[in-house]
Amino acid sequence: MRRAFAKPSCGHQQAGFTYLALLIAIAVLGIGLTAASEVWVTSARRQKMVELDWVGEQFVLAVGSYYESSPGSVKVYPLQLEELLEDRRYLSMRRHLRKVYLNPFTGKTDWEIVRNPDGRIQGVRVVMQSAGSRIVREYVHQPMVSVAIAP
Repeated sequence: MRRAFAKPSCGHQQAGFTYLALLIAIAVLGIGLTAASEVWVTSARRQKMVELDWVGEQFVLAVGSYYESSPGSVKVYPLQLEELLEDRRYLSMRRHLRKVYLNPFTGKTDWEIVRNPDGRIQGVRVVMQSAGSRIVREYVHQPMVSVAIAP
């Protein structure tokens, strides 16, 4: 009785060549993906830093708006972040900040509050741990000081 299947025509020298080529291709692909992931992580971190700077600037602008719109001649900072959302010092409510923004790195409102000597909020700070180092970024309102020059 004859066999229905023919014997492969390749010799013993080429038997594992396809398998070896596949292993090399997978290794090269893995190295390429590792390099691409490092670029992606760096890009994502830069994007989060840009967002962090934007959010920090929103806090500075809101604290400055609250400070500058203080009734009377004495300027004061808010005691709580919620006062930036709803300023009830006037007959009509004012909003200096739309919402308490999330920290782009943690996704939480875990801002450290920067207070002036009176205990009022002057800005926010964020502390990040990165590769064994500690990065601190502060966003603080600095009031404009006008100096009168005598003639």
